[in-house]
Amino acid sequence: MAIGKSDPVSYTCICNQPGSVLLFYRYFANTPALPAEYIDKIQDLETLAAFHRSLGEKYDLAGKIRVSKEGFNITIAGSQAGIEAYVSACCSHWSFSGLKLEYDSESPNEEVQKRRNAFFKPTRGCRCVFSGILNVRVTAEITPLGVTNYAPSTWQAVQALEPALFHQKCLEEDVKLIDVRNHYESKIGYFVSPKGGEALKPPIRRFSQWPQWVKEHGDEISGAVTDPGEGIEEPQVLTYCTGGIRCEKGVRWMHEYLSRDSRGSKTIYTLKGGIAAYLTWMEAEITAGRKGLSDSLFKGQNYVFDARGSMGLPGALPVSHCHSCGIPSHRLGKCGSPGCHLVLVVCPTCELGDVRCCDSCRELHGGKELAAEIPGKSAKPICECEQEREKELWGGERVQEPRTQGWRRKQKMDGAAKRLDIRITLGD
Repeated sequence: MAIGKSDPVSYTCICNQPGSVLLFYRYFANTPALPAEYIDKIQDLETLAAFHRSLGEKYDLAGKIRVSKEGFNITIAGSQAGIEAYVSACCSHWSFSGLKLEYDSESPNEEVQKRRNAFFKPTRGCRCVFSGILNVRVTAEITPLGVTNYAPSTWQAVQALEPALFHQKCLEEDVKLIDVRNHYESKIGYFVSPKGGEALKPPIRRFSQWPQWVKEHGDEISGAVTDPGEGIEEPQVLTYCTGGIRCEKGVRWMHEYLSRDSRGSKTIYTLKGGIAAYLTWMEAEITAGRKGLSDSLFKGQNYVFDARGSMGLPGALPVSHCHSCGIPSHRLGKCGSPGCHLVLVVCPTCELGDVRCCDSCRELHGGKELAAEIPGKSAKPICECEQEREKELWGGERVQEPRTQGWRRKQKMDGAAKRLDIRITLGD
């Protein structure tokens, strides 16, 4: 789920009800697929949305819920009692059928609870991380990829690895890690392979730009060898994101696209449950004394799309620095230019000042007070740091100019002029 223009990146708890934040999703077509007897129910999305809305209101929950014909994508928070009641109701609902999340006589309770934890991925938090608001929407996609009507031709092309297996795979010689998140997320945390180095971190600002980055950086992704006679094998590709959902379709699309010229013919691996699941597993390993903090291959903090800003292992050191003063920090803030909203690493001291993403952004947008006096001017010129990011995204060949309200009005006027261009030919 993308961060909104007004979404906070910090919060103060006022509910005084410590609980949990859940991060989960399902693609109905992926394994284990939704049983055939429930396929017709997918057509009634309003009823599915109403199910989650009523539970949220009943148990005083807050968060973001997206449902579509392809599945659901949910991040929700509440008190411990409210979250437990919500999870119980979800597990007995038809849309969760086939996931084996219900308690029954066939599986021991501890096994079912383990599956529930792996699926819902609970972390510490409360309803205040979403400002106490429950947002439920029916959408075309549960996370927009930017490719119209795309559905994987096969879900088996990408193999999802449990955190322990993903960790072990990262230790191998020939691996390449790829971060499938936005550039501001990877600033404060990313995976590092001891032999392959840091993950590739695409300069994308939203997930719908992922396909364009893949198109421009195919050789870099696949590790294509310029001289096959050298006998160097292409590295194994390992991908990851926050909770796993962006890798589901995004990485499968990447595999299919690269396979057109044999660059993506090999199996691609992804981290099941994403960084959230890996950190939960690693924390349990550390608590049990099987591993230490230094053994974690994820360095820094995991960006989360709520007011907590980020989550990480206790004692993990920052891998990022304050955008303004340069001290080590993983605290998040935003560019102060109205209309920019670029997420930045900003320490508590600098947050009190007027932080901008770059000097040109300040010059373009002026002071906060001046810009705030111009109503209705939502689209802004693009600043230098965003231009540089766009150049890298488009392979240095294409930079999209912002489509301002004036641009849209001009297009409409040009279209109207063409329609009114009536030519009259007079006879002799």
